[in-house]
Amino acid sequence: MDIEPLKSILQDSKDKKDTLLYFLPLEVTKQVIHHDYEGKDFYIQERIFCIKRNTLELEFIGRILFINDNKITIKINSIKTVTINSNEYYIFIQDKKTVSKQRDFLKQLLEQL
Repeated sequence: MDIEPLKSILQDSKDKKDTLLYFLPLEVTKQVIHHDYEGKDFYIQERIFCIKRNTLELEFIGRILFINDNKITIKINSIKTVTINSNEYYIFIQDKKTVSKQRDFLKQLLEQL
């Protein structure tokens, strides 16, 4: 049974990242505190941290390989890839200057199409 305990709290929250960080376990908070919370816009080659919505545990860390609707395929290491449903996870994106330039480029490219 997939129950999302923070759903109602996050709907009313103005700053979703701070709210999430408050309720996450300390070990998980330490790993994602310096990253950006993202709800819907993802791009290939971004490094993401996937936290399961019903358990609030960090399940996957990796780079995005494919995006198809709500399904995201993540490269965990050189051997392992995983496909997740983005609606089942809170996803944090690693914030790097080079990645943000790439994000801006991809956003502009999508707007042109």
